Amino acid sequence: MNTRWKAVAALAAGVLLVAAPVQAQDSVKKDDRVEGRVARVKKLLDADVKNMKGEKIGEINDLIIDKGEGKVAYAILEFGGFLGVGEKLFAVPFVSVVRTNSDDVVMLDVSKEVLEKAPNFKNDTWPDFNREYGTTINEYYKAKPYWNDAPTQIDKDALDKDRLRARGMVRASKFIGTNVEDTTGKNLGDIDDVVVDDATGRVVYVVLSFGGFLGMGDKLFAIPYHSLTTSAKNNDKLVLDVPKEKLEKAPGFDKKNWPNMADRRWAAEIHTYYGQTPYWDHTDRH
Repeated sequence: MNTRWKAVAALAAGVLLVAAPVQAQDSVKKDDRVEGRVARVKKLLDADVKNMKGEKIGEINDLIIDKGEGKVAYAILEFGGFLGVGEKLFAVPFVSVVRTNSDDVVMLDVSKEVLEKAPNFKNDTWPDFNREYGTTINEYYKAKPYWNDAPTQIDKDALDKDRLRARGMVRASKFIGTNVEDTTGKNLGDIDDVVVDDATGRVVYVVLSFGGFLGMGDKLFAIPYHSLTTSAKNNDKLVLDVPKEKLEKAPGFDKKNWPNMADRRWAAEIHTYYGQTPYWDHTDRH
């Protein structure tokens, strides 16, 4: 079993952030483990952060997605009065995330002393999240980097004007709402949410709202992440190369009635429809 899954807190439902794989403690029960689930990014944003005693110590401020790798790279945490550093943010490797039964609570198994010395930044000076920075973060939390031995190079000067993103790196809060176009540049809709695989942090679906384009404003559509590419003309837009006729017949769902996206029968049908290999059969790089 992946060592990321060897600790789940029974004292509170949520997501457990650990700096390194840990052994089961008195408050952690093996029967409470939940594996192989998927998570909606919208539900993870602003989730409460609790310590192992169940005490709230902060919140998730954002998540960092590596669009090139198709993975959530870091959880950005704020601790407020807990550390007396209300204006500081902390990047924690997403590889350390473990979930339990809820999406709106996270737990952090790191001592206050470790957090007080952890790398951090202010809200107006976000880092570019290049590999050098990522290596520092992963080494500090004793986590294995999500990239392999031949990482995609990210130029240090490839920041946008707000210093929020290096090339290929984007805040989840900014990624949601991204415009999606067809191959002719015609607007199809925008991203309503993002769904990630708990076990790997892999982005498995981008949930699209096509709005008036298909005359189905009340429906959402889960599109396998590998079906989309970044626009060559605008790095802030995505391109979906699927004919309109196919989109009109695509399986969708009501905004108030989401399917169980962890159901692999449902997932296999979605991937097959778009001609994609199911995410659990993908290697870590694409």
